[in-house]
Amino acid sequence: MKGSFPEGRYVAGDVNTIIKDLKVATGKWIWIVGGGGLVTSLMASELIDDYWIQLAPVFLGSGKRLFPEGDYEQRVTFVEATQMGEMVELHYQKKQMTKKK
Repeated sequence: MKGSFPEGRYVAGDVNTIIKDLKVATGKWIWIVGGGGLVTSLMASELIDDYWIQLAPVFLGSGKRLFPEGDYEQRVTFVEATQMGEMVELHYQKKQMTKKK
C-alpha cells in the first residue's frame, strides 16, 4: 500500500534501508507497524531504540512466540505499562550493549 496521511506516510522497499535513511534525515520519531518478521529484521540491524508492545489477550490453548527465533538478542529496560481497556501496552527502551565477539 502506498500513500500518505498527515502524521506520516506509507513506504515500500528494503525496510532496513528505509529506516536508516529516515533516522538520518528526520531526527524525529519513526513509527513502525508490523509483525515479528518485520521487527526481527530491524532488531538484527539494531535499528529500534524503543518498543511499544501491545498485548490483546486471546487464549488459544497453546503459545505463540512474539518474535521468531533468530540471532538478534537485545536487552531492554522497562519504561511503563499502560492499560487500555482489555489491552496492555508495554514500553521498553533498548539498552546499549557491546557486541559479542
